[in-house]
Amino acid sequence: MKTRDKIIQASIELFNEQGERNVTTNHIAAHLAISPGNLYYHFRNKEDIILSIYEEYARSLLLETLPKVSPEVKPLDSLVLYMDAVFQTTMKFRFFYSNLPVLLDKSPSLREKYVEVQQSISERVSQLLLSLRAADIIDFYDDELADIVSILRLINTFWVSFHQTQTIVNEVNDSVFYQGVLKILVILRPYTKAHAISDLNQARDVYQQRYQKAVEID
Repeated sequence: MKTRDKIIQASIELFNEQGERNVTTNHIAAHLAISPGNLYYHFRNKEDIILSIYEEYARSLLLETLPKVSPEVKPLDSLVLYMDAVFQTTMKFRFFYSNLPVLLDKSPSLREKYVEVQQSISERVSQLLLSLRAADIIDFYDDELADIVSILRLINTFWVSFHQTQTIVNEVNDSVFYQGVLKILVILRPYTKAHAISDLNQARDVYQQRYQKAVEID
């Protein structure tokens, strides 16, 4: 792995474990056993590292989590699997959401990129919901679409941060992730058509079992 990539991966690890505000470029360099000068050869400052991390995060969200739509995948499963993938990506880069407003205020370039990526995600979730309605899986009024998308994205984006504020032990593990997916299913239930409730319940049971196993392991 190239030094630049090592700096990015080490920064993600340290930011998630200790909080971005508590980690300096010197900490990152020491963690990698390289000189601060070597780090500054690749990045001008910590904000430059964070912007590069977000670009990697954006690629993951927009490419790796692209929902797979095919005759073999049920429409509802496509949405749940997409939200699952977004949650996993968000957890990998969770430090962003512990201090998001401050990070965006400090870096206009990061804010611009963030807004661009979030608009793309909104459009993608909207299209998934519309495809579910066309497939007669869920139903909603046209003027409800934007609000449903916003609620789903709120949970995807801030569930981990919310959970961290509700517990004494500030720890994020797989059980937290599965709880988030279960919250998504709760939001979808009132909009699900009667004949599709069994599919929704099946998805809920799968994630409930995964949650219970994760709790037992922890």
